[in-house]
Amino acid sequence: MQLDQTHVAIRARTMTEIADLAMVMIRSYPYAAIFGFALGALPWAIANAALLGWIPWQEYSVLSFDEEMASSLVRYQVLMTLLVFLQAPAAGVFTTLYIGQAVFESQPTWLTVFNEAKSSFWRWFWVLGVLRGAIPLMLLIALGWSGGAIEDLSYVWPVILVGAMFFLRANRPFMPEILLLERCPLRAKMVNKIPTAITAKQRSSALHSPIGTELFGRFTMMSVLLPILAWLGFYGLIWMRGILFGVWEWDLFVYLVLFPIALWATASLSVLVRFLSYLDTRIRLEGWEVQLAVRAEALRQFGEADIASLAKGTGS
Repeated sequence: MQLDQTHVAIRARTMTEIADLAMVMIRSYPYAAIFGFALGALPWAIANAALLGWIPWQEYSVLSFDEEMASSLVRYQVLMTLLVFLQAPAAGVFTTLYIGQAVFESQPTWLTVFNEAKSSFWRWFWVLGVLRGAIPLMLLIALGWSGGAIEDLSYVWPVILVGAMFFLRANRPFMPEILLLERCPLRAKMVNKIPTAITAKQRSSALHSPIGTELFGRFTMMSVLLPILAWLGFYGLIWMRGILFGVWEWDLFVYLVLFPIALWATASLSVLVRFLSYLDTRIRLEGWEVQLAVRAEALRQFGEADIASLAKGTGS
Protein backbone atom coordinates (compact mmCIF):
# COMPACT_ATOMS: atom_id res chain seq x y z
CA MET A 1 0.00 0.00 0.00
CA GLN A 2 1.58 3.25 -1.17
CA LEU A 3 0.09 6.01 0.97
CA ASP A 4 1.55 8.81 -1.14
CA GLN A 5 0.76 7.19 -4.51
CA THR A 6 -3.03 7.29 -4.52
CA HIS A 7 -5.29 6.75 -7.52
CA VAL A 8 -7.25 9.86 -6.54
CA ALA A 9 -5.26 13.04 -5.94
CA ILE A 10 -5.52 13.89 -2.24
CA ARG A 11 -6.33 17.60 -2.24
CA ALA A 12 -9.16 19.91 -1.24
CA ARG A 13 -11.96 20.28 -3.80
CA THR A 14 -15.11 22.27 -4.36
CA MET A 15 -18.49 20.52 -4.52
CA THR A 16 -18.62 20.84 -8.31
CA GLU A 17 -15.18 19.23 -8.57
CA ILE A 18 -16.32 16.41 -6.29
CA ALA A 19 -19.39 15.76 -8.43
CA ASP A 20 -17.25 15.77 -11.59
CA LEU A 21 -14.71 13.41 -10.05
CA ALA A 22 -17.51 11.04 -8.99
CA MET A 23 -18.43 10.67 -12.67
CA VAL A 24 -14.80 9.94 -13.51
CA MET A 25 -14.64 7.29 -10.79
CA ILE A 26 -17.58 5.44 -12.35
CA ARG A 27 -15.48 5.09 -15.50
CA SER A 28 -12.29 4.23 -13.58
CA TYR A 29 -13.93 1.76 -11.17
CA PRO A 30 -17.00 0.39 -13.00
CA TYR A 31 -16.97 -2.86 -11.01
CA ALA A 32 -17.19 -0.99 -7.72
CA ALA A 33 -19.73 1.59 -8.91
CA ILE A 34 -21.93 -0.88 -10.81
CA PHE A 35 -21.29 -4.49 -9.78
CA GLY A 36 -20.44 -3.82 -6.15
CA PHE A 37 -23.36 -1.46 -5.62
CA ALA A 38 -25.79 -3.70 -7.51
CA LEU A 39 -24.81 -6.61 -5.30
CA GLY A 40 -25.34 -4.57 -2.16
CA ALA A 41 -28.60 -3.08 -3.40
CA LEU A 42 -30.14 -6.34 -4.63
CA PRO A 43 -31.57 -7.53 -1.26
CA TRP A 44 -33.03 -4.09 -0.60
CA ALA A 45 -34.50 -3.86 -4.12
CA ILE A 46 -36.18 -7.27 -3.72
CA ALA A 47 -37.61 -6.24 -0.35
CA ASN A 48 -38.89 -2.97 -1.85
CA ALA A 49 -40.60 -4.84 -4.68
CA ALA A 50 -42.30 -7.10 -2.13
CA LEU A 51 -43.43 -4.10 -0.07
CA LEU A 52 -44.62 -1.80 -2.84
CA GLY A 53 -44.83 -3.80 -6.08
CA TRP A 54 -48.44 -4.73 -5.39
CA ILE A 55 -49.54 -1.11 -5.83
CA PRO A 56 -48.91 -0.77 -9.61
CA TRP A 57 -49.74 -4.46 -10.09
CA GLN A 58 -53.15 -3.98 -8.49
CA GLU A 59 -53.88 -0.77 -10.37
CA TYR A 60 -53.00 -2.21 -13.76
CA SER A 61 -54.98 -5.39 -13.11
CA VAL A 62 -58.15 -3.30 -12.76
CA LEU A 63 -57.45 -1.40 -16.01
CA SER A 64 -59.32 1.64 -14.73
CA PHE A 65 -57.20 4.65 -15.67
CA ASP A 66 -58.68 7.34 -13.45
CA GLU A 67 -57.62 9.88 -10.85
CA GLU A 68 -57.49 7.27 -8.10
CA MET A 69 -55.07 5.14 -10.12
CA ALA A 70 -52.85 8.15 -10.79
CA SER A 71 -52.82 8.96 -7.06
CA SER A 72 -51.84 5.39 -6.16
CA LEU A 73 -48.99 5.35 -8.68
CA VAL A 74 -47.67 8.68 -7.39
CA ARG A 75 -47.82 7.25 -3.87
CA TYR A 76 -45.84 4.25 -5.08
CA GLN A 77 -43.16 6.47 -6.62
CA VAL A 78 -42.85 8.64 -3.51
CA LEU A 79 -42.55 5.68 -1.16
CA MET A 80 -40.04 3.91 -3.41
CA THR A 81 -37.93 7.09 -3.56
CA LEU A 82 -37.99 7.43 0.24
CA LEU A 83 -36.96 3.80 0.67
CA VAL A 84 -33.99 4.08 -1.70
CA PHE A 85 -32.94 7.35 -0.04
CA LEU A 86 -32.66 5.66 3.37
CA GLN A 87 -31.26 2.37 2.08
CA ALA A 88 -28.51 3.83 -0.13
CA PRO A 89 -25.74 4.01 2.53
CA ALA A 90 -26.28 0.37 3.55
CA ALA A 91 -26.56 -0.74 -0.08
CA GLY A 92 -23.27 1.01 -0.84
CA VAL A 93 -21.21 -0.93 1.71
CA PHE A 94 -19.31 -2.97 -0.91
CA THR A 95 -18.68 0.11 -3.04
CA THR A 96 -17.40 2.09 -0.06
CA LEU A 97 -15.03 -0.68 1.00
CA TYR A 98 -13.75 -1.26 -2.53
CA ILE A 99 -13.19 2.43 -3.34
CA GLY A 100 -11.58 3.00 0.05
CA GLN A 101 -8.98 0.35 -0.79
CA ALA A 102 -8.69 1.25 -4.48
CA VAL A 103 -7.54 4.76 -3.62
CA PHE A 104 -4.31 3.23 -2.29
CA GLU A 105 -4.13 -0.18 -3.97
CA SER A 106 -4.12 -0.91 -7.69
CA GLN A 107 -6.25 -4.06 -7.51
CA PRO A 108 -8.16 -4.67 -4.28
CA THR A 109 -9.80 -8.09 -4.24
CA TRP A 110 -13.53 -8.62 -3.88
CA LEU A 111 -12.85 -11.45 -1.45
CA THR A 112 -11.24 -8.98 0.93
CA VAL A 113 -14.14 -6.58 0.50
CA PHE A 114 -16.73 -9.27 1.23
CA ASN A 115 -14.81 -10.55 4.26
CA GLU A 116 -14.54 -7.05 5.73
CA ALA A 117 -18.23 -6.38 5.15
CA LYS A 118 -19.08 -9.71 6.77
CA SER A 119 -16.81 -9.19 9.78
CA SER A 120 -18.43 -5.83 10.59
CA PHE A 121 -21.95 -6.73 9.44
CA TRP A 122 -23.83 -6.22 12.66
CA ARG A 123 -22.09 -2.92 13.37
CA TRP A 124 -22.87 -1.25 10.03
CA PHE A 125 -26.29 -2.92 9.65
CA TRP A 126 -27.41 -1.67 13.05
CA VAL A 127 -26.35 1.91 12.35
CA LEU A 128 -27.03 2.24 8.61
CA GLY A 129 -29.97 -0.13 8.40
CA VAL A 130 -31.79 0.36 11.71
CA LEU A 131 -30.76 3.58 13.45
CA ARG A 132 -30.77 5.54 10.19
CA GLY A 133 -34.31 4.57 9.38
CA ALA A 134 -34.23 2.05 6.51
CA ILE A 135 -35.69 -0.89 8.47
CA PRO A 136 -38.16 1.26 10.47
CA LEU A 137 -39.48 2.75 7.23
CA MET A 138 -39.94 -0.71 5.73
CA LEU A 139 -41.90 -1.74 8.83
CA LEU A 140 -44.10 1.35 8.58
CA ILE A 141 -44.91 0.58 4.96
CA ALA A 142 -45.63 -3.04 5.82
CA LEU A 143 -48.17 -1.85 8.39
CA GLY A 144 -50.00 -0.07 5.58
CA TRP A 145 -50.93 -3.44 4.09
CA SER A 146 -53.78 -3.70 6.59
CA GLY A 147 -55.54 -0.71 5.01
CA GLY A 148 -58.26 1.31 6.71
CA ALA A 149 -57.32 3.95 9.25
CA ILE A 150 -53.79 2.61 9.57
CA GLU A 151 -53.17 3.27 5.86
CA ASP A 152 -51.71 6.69 6.71
CA LEU A 153 -48.76 4.86 8.25
CA SER A 154 -47.67 3.88 4.74
CA TYR A 155 -47.54 7.46 3.44
CA VAL A 156 -47.67 10.27 6.03
CA TRP A 157 -45.44 8.84 8.73
CA PRO A 158 -42.75 7.67 6.29
CA VAL A 159 -42.40 11.27 5.11
CA ILE A 160 -41.99 12.41 8.72
CA LEU A 161 -39.43 9.68 9.41
CA VAL A 162 -37.41 10.52 6.29
CA GLY A 163 -37.50 14.20 7.22
CA ALA A 164 -35.94 13.40 10.58
CA MET A 165 -33.33 11.14 8.97
CA PHE A 166 -32.55 13.88 6.45
CA PHE A 167 -31.38 16.23 9.20
CA LEU A 168 -29.44 13.43 10.90
CA ARG A 169 -27.62 12.44 7.71
CA ALA A 170 -27.08 16.05 6.66
CA ASN A 171 -25.21 16.72 9.89
CA ARG A 172 -23.51 13.29 10.12
CA PRO A 173 -23.05 12.10 6.51
CA PHE A 174 -19.80 10.13 6.87
CA MET A 175 -20.89 7.41 9.28
CA PRO A 176 -20.42 4.66 6.61
CA GLU A 177 -16.77 5.66 6.14
CA ILE A 178 -16.23 5.87 9.88
CA LEU A 179 -17.64 2.38 10.43
CA LEU A 180 -16.20 0.65 7.35
CA LEU A 181 -12.92 2.39 6.55
CA GLU A 182 -11.81 3.76 9.91
CA ARG A 183 -13.35 0.72 11.66
CA CYS A 184 -14.41 2.65 14.73
CA PRO A 185 -16.36 0.46 17.18
CA LEU A 186 -19.75 1.40 18.54
CA ARG A 187 -18.43 0.79 22.05
CA ALA A 188 -14.80 0.75 23.08
CA LYS A 189 -13.42 -1.83 25.48
CA MET A 190 -12.22 -0.40 28.78
CA VAL A 191 -8.78 -1.14 30.23
CA ASN A 192 -8.25 0.36 33.69
CA LYS A 193 -11.28 2.56 33.00
CA ILE A 194 -9.58 3.96 29.90
CA PRO A 195 -11.17 3.31 26.48
CA THR A 196 -8.94 1.38 24.10
CA ALA A 197 -10.29 3.00 20.93
CA ILE A 198 -12.20 6.01 19.63
CA THR A 199 -15.87 5.10 19.23
CA ALA A 200 -17.87 5.84 16.11
CA LYS A 201 -19.86 8.48 18.00
CA GLN A 202 -16.72 10.27 19.18
CA ARG A 203 -15.13 10.12 15.75
CA SER A 204 -18.32 11.35 14.11
CA SER A 205 -18.48 14.36 16.41
CA ALA A 206 -14.81 15.21 15.81
CA LEU A 207 -15.15 14.90 12.02
CA HIS A 208 -18.52 16.57 11.49
CA SER A 209 -18.89 19.26 14.11
CA PRO A 210 -16.17 21.74 12.96
CA ILE A 211 -17.77 22.21 9.51
CA GLY A 212 -21.30 21.06 10.23
CA THR A 213 -22.92 24.04 8.45
CA GLU A 214 -20.96 23.45 5.25
CA LEU A 215 -21.73 19.72 5.31
CA PHE A 216 -25.42 20.45 5.79
CA GLY A 217 -25.36 22.81 2.81
CA ARG A 218 -23.58 20.28 0.62
CA PHE A 219 -25.96 17.49 1.59
CA THR A 220 -28.98 19.68 0.91
CA MET A 221 -27.65 20.69 -2.50
CA MET A 222 -27.02 17.07 -3.51
CA SER A 223 -30.45 16.09 -2.15
CA VAL A 224 -31.96 18.53 -4.65
CA LEU A 225 -29.74 17.63 -7.61
CA LEU A 226 -29.81 13.84 -7.29
CA PRO A 227 -33.62 13.45 -7.53
CA ILE A 228 -33.53 15.61 -10.66
CA LEU A 229 -30.81 13.36 -12.05
CA ALA A 230 -32.89 10.29 -11.14
CA TRP A 231 -35.90 11.61 -13.04
CA LEU A 232 -33.74 12.46 -16.05
CA GLY A 233 -32.35 8.93 -15.96
CA PHE A 234 -35.86 7.49 -15.62
CA TYR A 235 -37.17 9.36 -18.67
CA GLY A 236 -33.96 8.46 -20.50
CA LEU A 237 -34.64 4.77 -19.90
CA ILE A 238 -38.21 5.18 -21.13
CA TRP A 239 -36.92 6.94 -24.25
CA MET A 240 -34.33 4.22 -24.92
CA ARG A 241 -37.00 1.54 -24.54
CA GLY A 242 -39.26 3.37 -26.93
CA ILE A 243 -36.53 3.84 -29.54
CA LEU A 244 -35.30 0.25 -29.36
CA PHE A 245 -38.60 -1.62 -29.03
CA GLY A 246 -41.25 0.89 -30.07
CA VAL A 247 -43.03 0.64 -26.71
CA TRP A 248 -43.92 4.02 -25.23
CA GLU A 249 -46.70 3.08 -22.80
CA TRP A 250 -46.17 3.44 -19.07
CA ASP A 251 -46.87 -0.16 -18.16
CA LEU A 252 -45.87 -2.38 -15.23
CA PHE A 253 -42.33 -2.74 -16.59
CA VAL A 254 -41.85 1.01 -16.31
CA TYR A 255 -42.91 1.13 -12.67
CA LEU A 256 -41.49 -2.17 -11.43
CA VAL A 257 -38.18 -2.16 -13.32
CA LEU A 258 -37.18 1.12 -14.95
CA PHE A 259 -38.15 3.40 -12.08
CA PRO A 260 -36.22 1.45 -9.39
CA ILE A 261 -33.19 1.15 -11.72
CA ALA A 262 -33.11 4.93 -12.16
CA LEU A 263 -33.29 5.43 -8.38
CA TRP A 264 -30.59 2.90 -7.58
CA ALA A 265 -28.25 4.22 -10.30
CA THR A 266 -28.49 7.67 -8.76
CA ALA A 267 -27.96 6.19 -5.30
CA SER A 268 -24.74 4.60 -6.55
CA LEU A 269 -23.49 8.02 -7.63
CA SER A 270 -24.41 9.44 -4.21
CA VAL A 271 -22.13 6.88 -2.52
CA LEU A 272 -19.17 8.06 -4.61
CA VAL A 273 -19.97 11.72 -3.95
CA ARG A 274 -20.16 11.04 -0.22
CA PHE A 275 -16.83 9.18 -0.21
CA LEU A 276 -15.07 12.00 -2.06
CA SER A 277 -16.64 14.53 0.31
CA TYR A 278 -15.29 12.44 3.19
CA LEU A 279 -11.76 12.67 1.73
CA ASP A 280 -12.20 16.40 1.23
CA THR A 281 -13.34 16.88 4.83
CA ARG A 282 -10.36 15.00 6.23
CA ILE A 283 -8.01 17.06 4.10
CA ARG A 284 -9.56 20.31 5.27
CA LEU A 285 -9.68 19.43 8.96
CA GLU A 286 -6.70 17.12 9.46
CA GLY A 287 -4.24 17.97 6.70
CA TRP A 288 -4.61 14.39 5.55
CA GLU A 289 -2.42 14.79 2.47
CA VAL A 290 0.50 15.78 4.73
CA GLN A 291 -0.17 12.87 7.10
CA LEU A 292 -0.18 10.39 4.21
CA ALA A 293 3.09 11.73 2.84
CA VAL A 294 4.80 11.52 6.24
CA ARG A 295 3.47 8.02 6.96
CA ALA A 296 4.47 6.80 3.50
CA GLU A 297 8.03 8.00 3.98
CA ALA A 298 8.15 6.48 7.47
CA LEU A 299 6.99 3.14 6.08
CA ARG A 300 9.69 3.22 3.41
CA GLN A 301 12.38 4.07 5.93
CA PHE A 302 11.43 1.90 8.89
CA GLY A 303 8.80 -0.62 7.76
CA GLU A 304 5.32 -1.22 9.11
CA ALA A 305 6.41 -3.35 12.07
CA ASP A 306 8.89 -0.77 13.31
CA ILE A 307 6.36 2.03 12.98
CA ALA A 308 3.81 0.03 14.99
CA SER A 309 6.30 -0.71 17.76
CA LEU A 310 7.42 2.92 17.85
CA ALA A 311 3.82 4.13 18.14
CA LYS A 312 3.18 1.65 20.95
CA GLY A 313 6.30 2.73 22.79
CA THR A 314 5.44 6.41 22.62
CA GLY A 315 1.78 5.83 23.48
CA SER A 316 0.58 7.55 20.28
